[in-house]
Amino acid sequence: MDDMEMPSSLIKRNDMFYVHVRVPTNIVETYGKRFETKSLRTRDFKEARRKLHDEVSAINRRFDDHRAKIARQTQPATPQPSLSFAEIARRHASDVSDKEFADRARLFEAAYAEPSLLWKGELVALPESRYFDHLVEDGDLDKIMGYIVRSRATGRIAELRRMLAIGKLSELAVIAEERSPGIDPARKLVLARLLARAEIDALGAIIAGEPDAGIESAAVAPSTPAERGDGRTSAQVPTSANRGSGGPRLSLVLADWIAEKARTNSWVEKTRDERKASVQAFIEICGDHPVGVYAKADAKRFKDVLFNIPPNAHKKMAFKNLGLVAIAEKAEAEGTLKPTAKNVALKMDAVSSLFIWAKKNFDEVQTNPFEGLKPRVDTVAREERDPFSLDELKRIFRAPPFKGAKSEHHWLQPGSQTLELSGKFWVPLVALYTGARLMEIVQLRRGDIQTLGDVTFFDVKGDGENRVKTRSSNRRIPVHPTLVKAGFLEFVARVKNLDHRIFPDIEIGHAKNRSGPASKLFARLIKAAGVKRDKNNFHSFRHTFEDACRDAEVDTAVMNALQGHAERGMSGRYGSGFKLERLNAEMAKIAYGLDFEKSVAN
Repeated sequence: MDDMEMPSSLIKRNDMFYVHVRVPTNIVETYGKRFETKSLRTRDFKEARRKLHDEVSAINRRFDDHRAKIARQTQPATPQPSLSFAEIARRHASDVSDKEFADRARLFEAAYAEPSLLWKGELVALPESRYFDHLVEDGDLDKIMGYIVRSRATGRIAELRRMLAIGKLSELAVIAEERSPGIDPARKLVLARLLARAEIDALGAIIAGEPDAGIESAAVAPSTPAERGDGRTSAQVPTSANRGSGGPRLSLVLADWIAEKARTNSWVEKTRDERKASVQAFIEICGDHPVGVYAKADAKRFKDVLFNIPPNAHKKMAFKNLGLVAIAEKAEAEGTLKPTAKNVALKMDAVSSLFIWAKKNFDEVQTNPFEGLKPRVDTVAREERDPFSLDELKRIFRAPPFKGAKSEHHWLQPGSQTLELSGKFWVPLVALYTGARLMEIVQLRRGDIQTLGDVTFFDVKGDGENRVKTRSSNRRIPVHPTLVKAGFLEFVARVKNLDHRIFPDIEIGHAKNRSGPASKLFARLIKAAGVKRDKNNFHSFRHTFEDACRDAEVDTAVMNALQGHAERGMSGRYGSGFKLERLNAEMAKIAYGLDFEKSVAN
């Protein structure tokens, strides 16, 4: 190899290639070192060139993250509102109501004191309608004044709706700033929208509570399918006006719910986005009404519409720019593929969870409209994916990553290179002998493999960047003797920094699809081994482990503890119920009858 061919960020030490990047001068003082150097774990120049780009990109991202961190440390913290957005909106609605009644009182007093000022339009702008002309002819000042103030309120509602439609919310943004000083621009816009909706609710409730509101009530809620975006008539649409107060709008409750979950770190980003999208879909289909007035009819309508929305409809040209109701109607008419009951149930579960929370937090919510309405899902969880058979396991572990590959890049092609330093070799083995989920394995750090007494174990937990599926997923899994015999602990020992991942070569995706890259990677292994079926994938290792526990007569509660399954009742507290020594003894019973296990037994 000619030295001139060597990229500036690639160096060679002891016959091994390394990426070597100088830290930018604008951050070198705070970064703590002058160079970022990392082994590419290859002696092959071409392979090093292939790996170089990704590693340099990763290093540059670390530089960017460091710049952002320093910028945050040097900037003053943005003052946060002391009240929740929902509470601010409620107070605004109360102020709007108080002001409206005060203005009405002054207007009535002035009109009765000097009626001529009213007819000249000097007290208030007079409505232009046949009905108003009819009232003037009758001469009943009480009815005339009632109509005037209601018209003014409905006009303000229409104005607020226009503001929301075109995004011109500068008037409400000023109020948002006054009520939440120092709020950042993005959050100010969110609060401005909530204030507009709260004002609409307050004015609508005043109008709905008046004896002569029938003439004007149509102005409070859209009356045509085109205005609503669905096919229902006005009589079929429950509106804020005809439902009563019932607490804050559902959109306000959603904002509160998300904020509370953020404060308690209850959700990962993906969960938050999925729950939020489901509730927003419910609002689109059934309307944004006071949270306490929704009924089972709303939940059933939501379910009926969902059952007619095809999978990934928003990605298909046939449904471009259509609302959910319109998509459902078109799909039903065309006989398009329908979603599974499981997918519909997941969305209904998300909205149901919000109502369960709202019932605990708002006096106006007495029932959960989704209770008892979730569609039945016949599939048992463990039947969704088949376990691997013994023959399939043998074929998987005779594949090139375990018996010899052409190279790490060509890892599925037979060759002489062993891959004991790669996650492609270890991740499937760890899955087989722990029953852990794919991302629980891929995200493991050096510090997650610990020893207590005579037991070495995986400390599976959600902290920092690591994520687990549920709270019960936090657990300790003893390292199986087969993994120890195969050299797993020596592999782990090569990683010196406790915060570094032990499988850095296995990519982790973005927050909404962290397992995507790894899932695709190991799907290739299953296909290459010739064992791919409709009902198996990487998750089948987990079901295979579960079957092995049963075959070894491992206690069910211990099996659940190892897999991170929640137990009902007091038995669910297995974190303190089983000592590591007990878990380790049960783990040692598990075997599959694979050739490489025989050397462990001897």
